[in-house]
Amino acid sequence: MNCDMIRKGLMVWLLGTVILASGCTTGPVSQVTELKNSGFMSLWNTYADCKSTSDLAQATSDLTQLRSASQEANEGFILPLPTHLERLVANPTSRVAVDVEAMAVACALHTGELALNQGQTDIARDLLVSVIKLHKEEGSYYVLKAKTLLAKLGQGINVSFNVH
Repeated sequence: MNCDMIRKGLMVWLLGTVILASGCTTGPVSQVTELKNSGFMSLWNTYADCKSTSDLAQATSDLTQLRSASQEANEGFILPLPTHLERLVANPTSRVAVDVEAMAVACALHTGELALNQGQTDIARDLLVSVIKLHKEEGSYYVLKAKTLLAKLGQGINVSFNVH
């Protein structure tokens, strides 16, 4: 009887050690973390580049990347778990360290302002209208700034009509 208890205890200990060892591997988790951090830094660099550039083509390219990332962020993320645990965990709500949509809207606003200053009125109008349509909060900074720039765009068109 004493031997049976020792064997059962040894089996439980061995099983626990195997489970613990299989769940504590650090390779894939650290790789996922590194990928997430590099993805975030790349996104942040794209945002910073958009906000600082005076090149309309570069700002437009940055905006395309940010909008794509914004759509991906809204789709949620996958929690990296060992396969045997995935079925036991419900999908978490989507959380991102930064508001990617706000970054995209800020970039669109800057790009629209660049287009306006460079005389690209059609591009400017499209970008500024997209800010108003996509950003839901009516009284937000982005919407108010876009409306102000659209009014400026409208005044410029009226002045040009009045001169001729």
